[in-house]
Amino acid sequence: MKDNGSIVKFLRGRDYEMVNNSLGAGSFGKTVLLKDPFIDELFVAKKYEPYYEEDRKEFYDSFLQEIKIMYKLNHKNVVRIYNYYAYEAIQTGYIIMEYIDGQNIADYLEWYSIFADGSDPSPDEVFSQLIDAFSYIESKGILHRDIREGNILIDKSGLVKVIDFGLGKTFLPVDSSEDSMAAEINRSGLDKLPNEYFEGKYTSRTDMFYLAELIHRLLNNNNLLSEFSYGQIVEKMMESNESNRYSSFKEVREAIDKKDFTYLSISESDKEIYQNFSNALCRCISSFPANHEFVKSVNELIERLRNVLKKNSFEYYIQNNRDLIYTVEKQAFRYYPDVDVECKVVSDFLNWLDGMTSESQNLVFSNLISKLSIIEVELDEEDVPF
Repeated sequence: MKDNGSIVKFLRGRDYEMVNNSLGAGSFGKTVLLKDPFIDELFVAKKYEPYYEEDRKEFYDSFLQEIKIMYKLNHKNVVRIYNYYAYEAIQTGYIIMEYIDGQNIADYLEWYSIFADGSDPSPDEVFSQLIDAFSYIESKGILHRDIREGNILIDKSGLVKVIDFGLGKTFLPVDSSEDSMAAEINRSGLDKLPNEYFEGKYTSRTDMFYLAELIHRLLNNNNLLSEFSYGQIVEKMMESNESNRYSSFKEVREAIDKKDFTYLSISESDKEIYQNFSNALCRCISSFPANHEFVKSVNELIERLRNVLKKNSFEYYIQNNRDLIYTVEKQAFRYYPDVDVECKVVSDFLNWLDGMTSESQNLVFSNLISKLSIIEVELDEEDVPF
């Protein structure tokens, strides 16, 4: 038995069968498709082999860095590494990774714009998965630094995968005076560039810019922007000035999860939830008194709606419409007791409202009060001038 801390060597290597010897190639090597006959599974092998021989030694450390980075990552939207072989004496090596059977994001969105039938991941879903991936990458203190069409794949099950961390780096700004890859990383062939490009810097927010630029460009090229819900979020992500972007991918995730109509368009689903509730409420009210008074804040509305739902926890319909109207109006009023209002309509509205930013909540609240203000006000006789 070996002592703790001693080296354990496995002398017998694993044999693979070559399936495709030209899966892809780049400036620093090529990838092939292998099969492990023992477990009958396909893998991708990436070989470090720079196009220019004089680059071999210079960028070998980047290859080793990619191995270290990928071993830190374990997320459904990030490619997995299973093994590696480093031959330091001759500055070459191999990374064995999961095989992703699918297509890159550019090809997928082009295909989607023509053939999608509703069962395929929408641009919204692709974007959401990407933000999940980059939030995770960011949380591990890693910069990707090579966000391009070919490095984002969508497999046949609709799962998005971020690949190729060959230019990846631990979480520090990149200075062009210290990083010989800065010219490649801060690339120039785009219509819009981040300010960091001109400063020779690269941060997590630069990853954010290039991801947003890629998404926006591909959606625009395929006439898909009109059906994309997060256009304004993407616009903020690709602000030229770094300080005007979101502070992190985590903040982007929160903006997606929370209804923020400052950066999100109002979808048909949003409108349906609002209309179902506001119309049901209006149908219940006959008239308001002249001295009527609406609740003053959205927080008060939310609290009153919660209380109504508690009182109707075991019901399909609100049992007393007066309770529902009192969620928005403080004074006495005339109402129709026989109008049926489903509890689900109320709970859907409450959950929707509760999940918004405060700015969006206030927008909904002001729209609701404006709608209710159209209802007839019943004057008392003493208010009639003669």
